[in-house]
Amino acid sequence: MMTPMKKKTEISTPLKTRLATDEEFIGFDLGHGESALGRAYGATMREPEILEYRGQRSFVTAIAKDGKEIKIGADALSLSFAHHKPDVWLKFKTRHLDAQAAEPITYFSQALIAGLSEEGTIRGAKESRFIIGCPSGWDIPTREAYRHVFEHAGLQSVRIVPESRAALMTALEQGYVSIEDTRASVLIVDIGSSTTDFTYCRDLEADDVGHNELGSGLLDDEIFKLNLSRQKSRKQIEKLIEAYPHYKAILTYWCRQAKEAYFTGEDVPVEMIKRLPAGKRVFFDIRIDKKDAKTILESPLESLNGYSWKSAFDYALRETIESLSEGSDTLRAPDTILLTGGASRLPLVLPATQKAFPKARVIRGAEPEFAIARGLAWLGRFEYLHGSFKSETAALLSETGEVRLRAESAAQSLGAKISPVLVDAMAEDCILPAFREWRSGAIDTLDAVESALEVKVKAWLESQHAQEALRPVIDSWFAGLQRDIEAQTDPLCRAHGLPAMVLSLDGSEHVSRHLEGLSVSAPGMTSLESDTALVGTGVSALLISGLLAKANLFAALFVNPIGIVLGSALLGGGYLFGRKAISGKMRRSKLPVLTRQILTDKRVKSAIKRQRADMIKAVAAAWDTAAASRFSAELTQMLEKALVERADERAVLFLI
Repeated sequence: MMTPMKKKTEISTPLKTRLATDEEFIGFDLGHGESALGRAYGATMREPEILEYRGQRSFVTAIAKDGKEIKIGADALSLSFAHHKPDVWLKFKTRHLDAQAAEPITYFSQALIAGLSEEGTIRGAKESRFIIGCPSGWDIPTREAYRHVFEHAGLQSVRIVPESRAALMTALEQGYVSIEDTRASVLIVDIGSSTTDFTYCRDLEADDVGHNELGSGLLDDEIFKLNLSRQKSRKQIEKLIEAYPHYKAILTYWCRQAKEAYFTGEDVPVEMIKRLPAGKRVFFDIRIDKKDAKTILESPLESLNGYSWKSAFDYALRETIESLSEGSDTLRAPDTILLTGGASRLPLVLPATQKAFPKARVIRGAEPEFAIARGLAWLGRFEYLHGSFKSETAALLSETGEVRLRAESAAQSLGAKISPVLVDAMAEDCILPAFREWRSGAIDTLDAVESALEVKVKAWLESQHAQEALRPVIDSWFAGLQRDIEAQTDPLCRAHGLPAMVLSLDGSEHVSRHLEGLSVSAPGMTSLESDTALVGTGVSALLISGLLAKANLFAALFVNPIGIVLGSALLGGGYLFGRKAISGKMRRSKLPVLTRQILTDKRVKSAIKRQRADMIKAVAAAWDTAAASRFSAELTQMLEKALVERADERAVLFLI
């Protein structure tokens, strides 16, 4: 005998608990003077790390090319001395991206990414996702041209992001500013090597309100000039620079190192002695003390049209204030000032900003020189997670998605849940009062009782009493649906680094806003008032328009057993006689009031009790045929609107 085949068990798709891929995001802060890289992963919420290149977290933006050999950073300076006349580029970041300007950016990017890949520090040009910063003042065409340069260098995934946005991201993530601060107003002052950018942010939207060539690199030149003027070997150094022009850029870089060492300290003099190998025991002695710093910051600079760096910075702040006051109605004096960029450490920056904006809170976070690199990596991860989160949410709400399927199933089951409650409540509040009015003569005929019932039920369904009767069962129904939905959404939230209840439909004004707007039948009917459940008005409206449309819910009451009671008691006939009488002439007859008293409340209740099962079936059948599909469609539409908007609104949680 053949063994019967076992029925195949369907295995549901396992819940998604983590991202399908763990993407690597590299924040690339290509600076005019120095560069830095930050890295974040898509499947972890850890703060982005600053990557080291040749043992340095911040490395000089420099290239030396000798034939086919290319070195960058500190290695480029060594090559420059080892070989007398290589091609050397420093301070080559520019918005004017012709072929000549793009060449050093391409060399630098290729060598840097290749070096980090060979060391195993990053995945590489084709696997890693690169988010590259640019000054806020760069327009869209310039950003596109900049992106093409990096793509030409071999980077497969490239996004160009304003550096001010990256700085704001870091400040948010590190807790220096809050979401509430950004919804008020934040002015970001990003002081780099080549420019100072002013970006005004409100409601996380950014406006460029000023940018200039006031970079800290100008101070490097002044430190070089000051120190060159007091060298014992000045003439020999100048002859070497004339013979090897790239030496000046390298000496200026050494001056930059001295500047950073001094201005990150506590007015402690800094002294560095560097040997120029092309000369015979020629040294370049660099010194900065408090007096030198004052001279450097306050001396007129030719590159600033005779203004000092300090006065130019003060002027830039005043220009920004004027720009804000003369701008659109959405711009106003900022509540918070965020200072970023390595040059924000300059001692004059903080007091000058506080003086210019006395009512604002001025913030300079830890390691401002790495704020851009970290923020770029954070932005890459944030945008990736947000996009993935919205995509996965949309999948749950698709035609075959779990949320939609569960909502449809729940809508179909609602009729069976509310039918007993409705029948019992209507019996007490509608049926008994209608027969009392018939007994008293207020209603003429039994036909009129049935018509009166429709009116009473309609009015009752719109009443607070009906809502109170329906609320417990509908609360329970919606709570079950909510648990089913959260079984799908909670793992999705956790996989994207969000609190599990981000997509919860529980206890929030957000959901209430959508529930209140859901109409399941007649226009203008408010159908949902609770954060956690549908209440009586919505279902009531649907019952009015759907269940009572054919007036068939109470027919059984007038045939059996109420028909038997009246037929037997009034006419003395049997069951068939009574049934015929009630279904025919007697229903239209105006019986004497005294005769009607035989139909007591007790007898009506007994009749209702016997017919309860039939009436429950009638209500459930009416729901299934006239209401369930429409209610299901509008329920899923409401859930989709609520969850999709919640996904957008909760995007800010990626910043926490």
